[in-house]
Amino acid sequence: MAKKIQSKQKDAKSSVTNNPRSVAVKSGVGSPWWMVLFAMAITAICYWPSLKNDLVNWDDDPNIVENVNLAQVGKQQTVRDVLPAIFDLEKGNVIGNYNPLPIATFAFEKAMTGGEFDASFIRQVHLDNLILHLLVVLFSFRVFSLLGMGPLGSFVGALLMGIHPMRVESVAWATERKDVLFAFFYFASLEFYIRYVKDQQSSSRTWLFVLSMALAVFSLFSKVQAVTLVVSMLVVDYWLGRKWTMTWIWEKVPLFIASLAMGLANIYTLNVQGSTNDDLTGFNLVDRACVATWSFSVYLYKLFISYPMSPLYPYPKPLPWYIYASPVVFIAVWYGVYRLWKADLKIWVFGFLFFFLNVLPVLQFIGAGQGYLADRFTYVPYFGLFAIVAWYYQQQEHKRVVWNAALGLFMVAAAYQTVRQIGVWKNGETLWTHVMKYEYDEKTQKYTNALPFWNRGQYRRKQGDYERALSDYTQAVAIDPKNPELFNSRGKTYFDMAAGGKLSPQKSSEFLQKALEDYNAAVELSSSKPQTQAEAYVNRGAAYGMSGQYEKALSDLNRGVSINPDNKNAYFNRSIVYFNKGQYDAAIGDYTKYLEFAPYDANILYERGMLRRAMKKPAEAIPDLTRAISIKSDFGLAYLERARANAMMGNKSAAQTDYQRAAQFGNNMQEMDRQLMAQ
Repeated sequence: MAKKIQSKQKDAKSSVTNNPRSVAVKSGVGSPWWMVLFAMAITAICYWPSLKNDLVNWDDDPNIVENVNLAQVGKQQTVRDVLPAIFDLEKGNVIGNYNPLPIATFAFEKAMTGGEFDASFIRQVHLDNLILHLLVVLFSFRVFSLLGMGPLGSFVGALLMGIHPMRVESVAWATERKDVLFAFFYFASLEFYIRYVKDQQSSSRTWLFVLSMALAVFSLFSKVQAVTLVVSMLVVDYWLGRKWTMTWIWEKVPLFIASLAMGLANIYTLNVQGSTNDDLTGFNLVDRACVATWSFSVYLYKLFISYPMSPLYPYPKPLPWYIYASPVVFIAVWYGVYRLWKADLKIWVFGFLFFFLNVLPVLQFIGAGQGYLADRFTYVPYFGLFAIVAWYYQQQEHKRVVWNAALGLFMVAAAYQTVRQIGVWKNGETLWTHVMKYEYDEKTQKYTNALPFWNRGQYRRKQGDYERALSDYTQAVAIDPKNPELFNSRGKTYFDMAAGGKLSPQKSSEFLQKALEDYNAAVELSSSKPQTQAEAYVNRGAAYGMSGQYEKALSDLNRGVSINPDNKNAYFNRSIVYFNKGQYDAAIGDYTKYLEFAPYDANILYERGMLRRAMKKPAEAIPDLTRAISIKSDFGLAYLERARANAMMGNKSAAQTDYQRAAQFGNNMQEMDRQLMAQ
């Protein structure tokens, strides 16, 4: 009898553990809404320091500051004006990535904050990233609850979604607006999908499904990683015990087609950009498979120990033995999941399937990018693993003290690490200095990767810190002496210092010569990199032009244009050479070509207008100068030149008004102006 009772107790326990719909979940302490607000509050406190962060020179420039679709938003253009270009596949992709919805949100923020990429804009970007992250916490709590995790389990799962250190890259990095935005729509879509599946009798069931699909499409337009949402819905069907019918498949066909289309669109734009070329590594199929299984293994262990954490995980070359051994771990994990499935422990199967299917597209089986890992890639996939923790926490009432102690320690450590990691993303200086810590070989006592030194040098040069930028570039050249981009960047720094007007003539000449030497090296080393070689020719042409060697300058600039006709700086620099040679028509032609790439450059519009006025073509000059003023309302020199053009045309009243405006900005009339007005 005792054995029978024990057996029945065991069966009952198994039933509770394995069947999520049979568990009677207690409400726990407090209401679910109170609990989710508490999780959101803790998350907000941890991420509050991110509001003081700046942009970083790691994709923030091309996505935001240098994005031509954002340049004039809040000035000459409204958000409505630029939306067609942002959503255009050719015009809207940025460095090969087609994520139009995040770019559109940047446009709204720029319009809201005055039209400048200033401190108020940057703070708004980080604030909105945090708000979206908090909404992800909210909807993940809702999804946990709808999946039967219970209030306490849902709280634990949502808090992990909020403060786990592997979230930081997605929230504290402005460019990763696409992560928090796609995840917001992703989990909102999942909530309405689960309600659709569970609410069999409701009259609003159809609308729940339609809303879920609409949110899924928004997620797809936020980030291509959302293509996994359609298979995640199948995993949810499995967890909810939905009876297998073809309805499972047919209802999702439109979303599957949309996901396929978005995936193909991104493959196309990445191919055009050249991001899918594997020239960086040259790995074969076996190498790639091992890199994928190793990435999978690392993401698993980083769930527990988030170290190291870096924005860059470069491919090790050659691949070490443990990467080739990682398929054993991969197979062992899935054998364990298979055994759990056989034991009808559905939560493990659900959690691992959700994790794996969402991380699968970014396991680098097909190379794209400079690294084999990225912390941000776990932003959605970890939900599956957090679901396992949430489920077991809710069930273990008799061991709640142990669970509270263990999870409490983990949460405190996670919060601490999260706050520290947010500081890494403060600016380009802190970011790349942090990366360097992981690129130092203790055995050889040398740095192994030039990229962090180059990027920190780029940041320092942009800040005007030329001396320290030169130090970084020189260190980068020592690490990778065959990289033409490093010589090109150091040459730019020498050139900027020579042209800055702060050095003695002798020192300026010395630095200009060093710039030429670096450009020579860049030209020689870049034969297999046309874009880099074109830029090196253009930069060397500018250096020759500065030294008065105009024929050499023209030769290099012409060569740069022939290699890359889209290099706008080639036209700008060549226009200066033509101007100095007195070839004004040719200079105007290059100004015009440059403006095709930068139509809102007020300075070039002014230059072309000024030259046209000097060539006694005032009727052609006035439109240029008027446009320059419309872009830059305090452009005193443009008012002065337009006054002269108006005076030449006999429009004395308009000229007088412009002279007065010019004087307000410190540009007073000269003798030639008095003569023009006297005519």
